[in-house]
Amino acid sequence: MILVISSANQLQQLMTQCLSKHCFLYDVVSNFDSAESLLSMQRYSLIIVQSQGKASCIERITSLIQRNPDVWIMALDSVCKDAQSAEVDDVDYYDAGVDDYLMGPFNERVFIARIKAHMRRCMPILSTSRIQGSEAQRIEAGPFSVDLRYHRATLNGQTLELTAREFSLIEYFCRHPNQVFSRIQLLSEVWGYNHEGYEHTVNSHINRLRAKLDSISSFKNGGQLVQTVWGVGYKLDVTGHVTSALSA
Repeated sequence: MILVISSANQLQQLMTQCLSKHCFLYDVVSNFDSAESLLSMQRYSLIIVQSQGKASCIERITSLIQRNPDVWIMALDSVCKDAQSAEVDDVDYYDAGVDDYLMGPFNERVFIARIKAHMRRCMPILSTSRIQGSEAQRIEAGPFSVDLRYHRATLNGQTLELTAREFSLIEYFCRHPNQVFSRIQLLSEVWGYNHEGYEHTVNSHINRLRAKLDSISSFKNGGQLVQTVWGVGYKLDVTGHVTSALSA
């Protein structure tokens, strides 16, 4: 189920026509207050937020993410801006915690491709639970434990408060401990799309993930477990820890 937040009638119509054409279920609201009301009653896997490229929008999106950490967020900015007039840019959106960002005139092919990429990330968890049973829903890698059934990740026994994208990122790292991945590989495997030029998206999410790992009091310098391999990418270093990656 998808929630669309858009106050622009024309853009809202383009998005909903596209979602209907591709048989996606969705609700539409025109403001954040109405969205919060629906979110208190309904579970959504994806929220699409139309932004105006203003700092105030970033603040509302940040609040939305904090209130709904398990939901993937896509920001869509149809206002064409030049570098001089823009209040915010794509880096600001990713730093705020969005999982995806689209800018410029509405492009149906790109829009629906990003949505399908998100859905592909959702479906394997459901199919795995049906085929392999509940035991395969738990991954352990060194001091990490990831429970896919309850969408819960822990470091040294302490629960990590992660957004949906951060959870997917740590899940992927735990499935492949000590293996080095380039930013492009992570974009493809975790985000579900492969576009050069979006590597800073990975950087922003890695930095936020490290900060949350550092906040775990029972594990010193947890952020250092996610290591930068210069000139290549990133890896989850659990050398010296017992590792058992189930359902890998």
